[in-house]
Amino acid sequence: MGHLPVGPRQAVLPSLLVTDDQLADAARRFGTPLYVYDLNKVRRQVARLREALPGARLHYAVKANPSRALLRLLSSAGLGAEVITLGELERAHRGGFPSRRLLVSGPGQDELLIERALELEVGLVSLDGISQWRLWRPFIEERVRQAPATTALPRFLVRVNPQIDPGTHPHLATGAPISKFGSTPAEARVLATELRTNGLLAGFHFHIGSQISSVDAYRLLGDLCSELRDEFPDADLLDLGGGYAVPGFPLAEFAEFATALAENLGLELLLEPGRYLVADAGVLLTSVRHLKAGPVRHVIVDAGMADLLRPALYGAAHPVRRLGDGGSDTHARTADLDGPLCENADRLAAAISLPVDLKPGDLLVVGETGAYGMAMASNYASSLRPAEAIFDGDELRLVRSRETVEDLMRLELE
Repeated sequence: MGHLPVGPRQAVLPSLLVTDDQLADAARRFGTPLYVYDLNKVRRQVARLREALPGARLHYAVKANPSRALLRLLSSAGLGAEVITLGELERAHRGGFPSRRLLVSGPGQDELLIERALELEVGLVSLDGISQWRLWRPFIEERVRQAPATTALPRFLVRVNPQIDPGTHPHLATGAPISKFGSTPAEARVLATELRTNGLLAGFHFHIGSQISSVDAYRLLGDLCSELRDEFPDADLLDLGGGYAVPGFPLAEFAEFATALAENLGLELLLEPGRYLVADAGVLLTSVRHLKAGPVRHVIVDAGMADLLRPALYGAAHPVRRLGDGGSDTHARTADLDGPLCENADRLAAAISLPVDLKPGDLLVVGETGAYGMAMASNYASSLRPAEAIFDGDELRLVRSRETVEDLMRLELE
């Protein structure tokens, strides 16, 4: 099984369209740690996907970043949304996505999610297995009994586990044989047959992994897609999921493959981009607190694994630089960039180049954090989750306040 890169990454120029002066202003106004998103960058990524795949339906994977500001932008741009929890469903609904452009997915669908999805009359549901359909079916039957002429029912995708190695980190290999996601091809055929009998089958869903950097794994789906099309000619929707690596996904090559596959089989293509749209559009600003010399040089900052979990969880590597340095490594030395918590895993980066004259109060920029950054932030060690701000053109706005101690205690009863 492949792995994400865990080695050091040199500092790089920011991918945002805003300047360092603007980022410094955001830190002065709102403090650190602070997530900052550039909406113009998100708009540019949407345009790139649409240009490359003009015939595809795009459903934003809300789990990548559920900020309401981003959801409103993407809904107004005409995208749909893919959600996996009741909370994400409500966020997408309140973020302006029309119900028929909502896709409910994920392996843990429960009664509360089903009831709300039917109440909102969502357009699509991806079933992870036969047991999920057994959970949905009585709700569907009851709605049909109550209002057979007016009820707008969802159509259903069957998620297939193609049992292939997508060449990514094991935690992200959702199409691997040992993965919990989807049904085996044999089980998927049984479920699809039952859905077709009930007139509810929309198509098949393949999400083979995340941080995929090659089209080779997708090509392995070709024969299975063709077989399922022959067996279920009325299933006309092909969902190839998302998971495109940032940076470096070969979009043009993938677009050529996916477009040809869908056109050759007479299928409508659906994609679930998340990371690709927002990762490069976000940075995490963090302030240096302490410097420690020794066998390893430690730079301790005010952001850590409670703010950005990916390095500890996946060994993910994010580019880091001092704000204002322009990515230069002149007069730099190797250091570990460590968070404030009492965990050796509380490290944002290992063995990276940082300036020798770094001092407390300096601002660092951690790049490619617009996806799975704030979305995974936690209150571990009673940490207070960071604030979020956006640039929309030259306008800077705070879109989520920094948590307070009162926020932390609010739900406790004793």
